[in-house]
Amino acid sequence: MKTVVVLGGGISGLAAAWRLSHRAKGLNVVLVEGSGRVGGWMQSVRTDEGAVLELGPRSLRTAGPAGRNTLSLVSEVGLGGEVLAVPTSHKGVSRRLIFTSAHGLVELPSSLSWLFRTRLPFSGPLLPTVLAEIFRPRRKGTEDESVYDFISRRLGSEIADYVIDPMCRGIFAGSARTLSMRSAFPAVHQYEASHGTVVGGALMTKPDPLPDSAPELVKQAVREKWAIYTLRSGLQSLPLALLSTLEERGVKVHLGTPCTAINFRDQSAQVVCGDSVLDTDHVISAIPSHALSGLLSEDLSPLSHHLLTIPTVTVGVVCLEFKGRVLPPQYEEAFGYLVPSHQPASILGVVFDSSTFPQHNRPDLPSTRCTVMLGGEWFDTLGDDPGNIGTDDIIRIALDSMRDHLGVTDEPSNMVARIHQNCIPQYQLGHSQKLGEY
Repeated sequence: MKTVVVLGGGISGLAAAWRLSHRAKGLNVVLVEGSGRVGGWMQSVRTDEGAVLELGPRSLRTAGPAGRNTLSLVSEVGLGGEVLAVPTSHKGVSRRLIFTSAHGLVELPSSLSWLFRTRLPFSGPLLPTVLAEIFRPRRKGTEDESVYDFISRRLGSEIADYVIDPMCRGIFAGSARTLSMRSAFPAVHQYEASHGTVVGGALMTKPDPLPDSAPELVKQAVREKWAIYTLRSGLQSLPLALLSTLEERGVKVHLGTPCTAINFRDQSAQVVCGDSVLDTDHVISAIPSHALSGLLSEDLSPLSHHLLTIPTVTVGVVCLEFKGRVLPPQYEEAFGYLVPSHQPASILGVVFDSSTFPQHNRPDLPSTRCTVMLGGEWFDTLGDDPGNIGTDDIIRIALDSMRDHLGVTDEPSNMVARIHQNCIPQYQLGHSQKLGEY
């Protein structure tokens, strides 16, 4: 019987182990996780009053093959009845804001009317920008390009500054000026390569048809036009359900067992975990690249070096719950806001969790839940001593930002904070070529 060792009990490692145990017969699958819990960055907290707070991701998207595959996984582990879905028409999804020091919170484009009207923060209607992009010649050459340079070249600096820059901070907690367009947004990059235009490529590219064999939950999401969803008890329900299913299928799960070395032989490998050695035919890594780099032997030093060159950033997350409705009324129905990197603010953005998923509010009285995101590529700027920024520091910054940006001066009834060390890889210029060369 062949053996496969999966390193990492986050959602990627769990999904890999689940797929192996489901699809490949006659495989001995072993999952190794260094901490005492599964889920990685997925961590849901339930307060004494019954509210659900998310210290990691708070929703999943349904779009594209990855979205459909994830929703299929949710269905297959028996969580279909726990899904809380939000359609694309919901203002908690479609209405997104940015913060600027000059104008406060302003709404980003969300409908065709933006093409014909001048609205802040833009200096004019967007229709001329869109039409000009369609007829702009494609870039010659195959060199990698930053997200900011690509978007400003195709759609102008205002779109790059006020839409894409904050988007990169919200998704990657990184800078659009250093992230690789080819790696961060491959589909958009391919629009220009294949069609010569981003707008035209988006219009001409049709989603893959849904196969008849797709789970009913996926068909329902398409039929009802779901944009995002979560789970009734929080997203941590997904890794816990995966763990239970894996153990039922005979997958050996080792928690609290950090891997310390991987030694490859001609046709096999040894995975060293403390005093234990696991003999395996294959290794699947679902741990951060810098962690994998430190496990490889001397003869794999070129790969180890390249893995180490992929930078990661640290993100702080502060979940706040307030009694009553504390957001200004004009912002109660919105996803939240992001802060462009060129604006003087200490946070990446704020998610208005109560707007999108009110089902996670405490049931006994009206309340408001928000999540403040901080740091990323700018984490070291959050304090005078970059090496000693703690949860007390990020809580203070989060409360100050809620007061300065939203006028919220109430004391939170509950708050939890977590600093995710080196949690998001920054796929910067040229990294894909380096790994490809190896």
